[in-house]
Amino acid sequence: MEIKLAAIYVLTDEHGKSPSNMSILMNMRTNESYNPTDRLEAYPSWGKMQARDVVKRLVNRKAFNDGEKYPIERFTGKLFQW
Repeated sequence: MEIKLAAIYVLTDEHGKSPSNMSILMNMRTNESYNPTDRLEAYPSWGKMQARDVVKRLVNRKAFNDGEKYPIERFTGKLFQW
């Protein structure tokens, strides 16, 4: 599954770095991938933070269906009211 979070960021479990059905954050422009605790600078104004925190900030901007919420929460921890 691939969940588009922003123009260049997706959460996907369809990548070689993705451990046993766990999603990773993927930068589609640079082809870099991140596990939840990996640090990155997603946007210069955000500074460096863990990938799970980047995803938390990105999901606040969109609505997701239940099928998308589950892998997002596996990556970030509890976010949604079910």
